[in-house]
Amino acid sequence: MGELQEIIESAGFKDIVLIPGEVTDEYAMKWDYGLNIKNYIQSTTIIGRKPDKEEA
Repeated sequence: MGELQEIIESAGFKDIVLIPGEVTDEYAMKWDYGLNIKNYIQSTTIIGRKPDKEEA
């Protein structure tokens, strides 16, 4: 998750919280194509804020 946070910070966001979640079997099957895709994808909720010009 470190790389994802760095990308978000480089876009100017602050107070970032990353909350990992589980990929449901239903969602994984939608994209699976026989690859057991759950080993390659991650669900994450991203919370952050972009400061206004005065705060930046």
